[in-house]
Amino acid sequence: MIVTTRDSLTGTPRDASGPGWRSLRLLAAADGTDFTMTDTTLLPGHVLKLHYTHHIEAVYCLSGEAELTDIATGDTHRIVPGTLYCLNDHDAHEVRVTSSDPMRVICVFTPALRGDEVHRPDGSYAPA
Repeated sequence: MIVTTRDSLTGTPRDASGPGWRSLRLLAAADGTDFTMTDTTLLPGHVLKLHYTHHIEAVYCLSGEAELTDIATGDTHRIVPGTLYCLNDHDAHEVRVTSSDPMRVICVFTPALRGDEVHRPDGSYAPA
């Protein structure tokens, strides 16, 4: 059984951040799980161009709002609290935070992340 808290992970290597984002890796590969769960905050006005070529990601919005754009098709979706999206085909995408408050999301990645990753120049994480 794994029981952890935000406070116990804050300030550790599993408290990863980059321009416009901070991601607390609640579960990571070292926990022996096949997936990672994060508590991630995206800053207002920030745009992230991402392409998880080695991972599948599901995202559930808790607060804030964003526009999610599928780079391949140009389709745009409004993301609001209670919305889930899944990048099940390693979709290249852009997340544009449109709310004046930070956007907070819970993300699940498979395979599991090490926990200290930051985005590479192509918007991906290194292979697990």
